[in-house]
Amino acid sequence: MLKVLGRVGVVVLGLAIVAVWLVLRLKGVPVPVLVTYGLVLTGLGCGLLWPRALGGRARRRTPAFFGVAAGLGTLGLYLAVVYHVTDLPVLLALAAGACLAGAVVAVLRGRRSADGRPARQARRAFLMGGAGLVLGTASGLSGGLVDRQRRASMARGERERQAAVRAPGARRRITDGAVRVFPIHTGDTIVTYGQFYGGLDGWEGLNGYVRTLVDKAQIAVPVHAYLIDHPRHGLMLVDTGVNWEQAHDHDGYYGLTSRLLTERDEYRMTAGQDLRVRLARLGYAAEEITTVFLTHVHDDHAGGLRYLPRATVVLDRRDWEHGVLYPHSFGLVKENLSFPAFDSGAFGPFPGSQDHFGDSSVILLPTPGHSPGHMCVLLRLDSGGVLFMGDTLYTLPHLATDQVRQMTIGGQDTVRQIEAARRVQRLLASDPGVVPLFAHDNTRYQFDLVASAFADGAPGEAGLRELRRGMESVLTSDWRLRPGHAPRFVAPASGTGLGKVAFG
Repeated sequence: MLKVLGRVGVVVLGLAIVAVWLVLRLKGVPVPVLVTYGLVLTGLGCGLLWPRALGGRARRRTPAFFGVAAGLGTLGLYLAVVYHVTDLPVLLALAAGACLAGAVVAVLRGRRSADGRPARQARRAFLMGGAGLVLGTASGLSGGLVDRQRRASMARGERERQAAVRAPGARRRITDGAVRVFPIHTGDTIVTYGQFYGGLDGWEGLNGYVRTLVDKAQIAVPVHAYLIDHPRHGLMLVDTGVNWEQAHDHDGYYGLTSRLLTERDEYRMTAGQDLRVRLARLGYAAEEITTVFLTHVHDDHAGGLRYLPRATVVLDRRDWEHGVLYPHSFGLVKENLSFPAFDSGAFGPFPGSQDHFGDSSVILLPTPGHSPGHMCVLLRLDSGGVLFMGDTLYTLPHLATDQVRQMTIGGQDTVRQIEAARRVQRLLASDPGVVPLFAHDNTRYQFDLVASAFADGAPGEAGLRELRRGMESVLTSDWRLRPGHAPRFVAPASGTGLGKVAFG
C-alpha cells in the first residue's frame, strides 16, 4: 500500500511541477531559472514523500532547506510575473493573519512551558501581535491607495479617448436608408504563429495548448468588430472586440487564476481603437446599439460588452453554457441574453439556421468547433451580402482549409470545425454576391480591400465584385491557395519581440 501511495505521490508531484513550469514559461520566465526552481521543488517533494530515505540529520534538515528555498523562490516568481497592485491589501492581510496566529501559538506555548520560557514566549507573542496589528492597519489603508491609483489610471485613459474623439477626421452619420457595415479595428491580440497558422503542423488539442505556453514565436493580429446600421432594425454589432481595461489594466481586470493562464501583454490598443471612440468617430454612440450578435464567448470578441449594457446579446446557448467565457466581460449584460433556436430550417449547405428578424435580413448559421456554440452571421445588403466569420476561419487564406489551418481543439471539435468550414466554402461558392468578413484577418484582403469597399459602409455591387476578385486572386475555385499566398513566419531581426507573417 505504501509503495502504491509513493508512486501516486511521484505522479502527482511530477504533474504539479510540469504545470508550474508551463505556467511560468508562459509568463516569460527564463529557462535556467525554471530549471533551478524545478529542481528545488523536486527536492522538497522528495524530502516530504520519503523522509526515511534521507536518514539522520538530513532527514530533518533537507525538507527545511528545500522548503525555505521553494518558498522564497515562489514568492520571488510571484512578485516578478504575477503580482499586481490590487493584490497588495490581500497580501498584507494574509501576513497580518499569519502574525496574529503566531502570537496565539506563542501564548499557548508559554502557558505550557517552564524554566523562563513563558517570558520568551510572551515577548514573541507581543512582537508578533504588534506586527499583525501594523500589517492589518496597512492592509486597510492600502485598499484606498490602490483604488485611487486605479481611478487615476482610468481617468488618464478617459482623457486620451476624449482627445481621440475630438481629433480631426471624424465623420457624420449617413442617413440615406441604405444598410451600412463598418469594420472596427479594436486593437490587436498577441498570439503564437503556430496557434494562428499551425493547425496542420501538430497544433491541435492538448498538444497545441501546451505549445502555446512554451512557443515564443509570436505575432500581432487584429481584432475586428463590425457595426451594422440597418434602416429597419437599428444599430447592431457583430462581436465587440476587446475593451480598454483588457489592454491597459490587464492584470487588474482579470482575477488571479486568469492572470496565471494569460500573458500580461496579450492585447494592445491605442486610444483611437477603443470601441467607444470608433463608434463616436463614425457618428454613433455605444448607448444606441440595440443588438449584438456574438459569434462566440471568447474574451477578444466579448470584451466590449461592458460598454453596451442596453443591448440584447444574441448568442448560441451552447456557447453560454459550455464555452470558455470570462464573467468580467458579461457582468453588465447577463440579463439581456437571447438564445436562437435555429428552427428556421435549412439554409443552403447548413442544415439549421435562424432568421433572426423574420425577413431574411439577418441569418444566423451554427458553425460549432472553435467553441461549442460558435455561429456565423449572414447579413443581406442592398447589393448582395456579407458573411461574418467570427473565428470559424481566421483569415482569407484559411478558406484553403486543407493547406492553412488554425489550431483546433481536437477530436470531434476539430471535425465539427472543418465541417463548418466546408459549409462556408459551399455557401460562398453558391452565391457570388456574398463576401466573407473576418475577425482576425491580417492580410491585404482586410486592410486594403475590405477597408476600401466599406469606407462609407455601403460597398455596392462594384465593391462586392472587387472583394470577390480579391478572393479569387488568392484562392482557386476548389479552395486551394494560388502561388504566392502561403503564409510563413518571419522572425524579428533582434531575435526577440514579435515576428511578422509573410506570404509567398
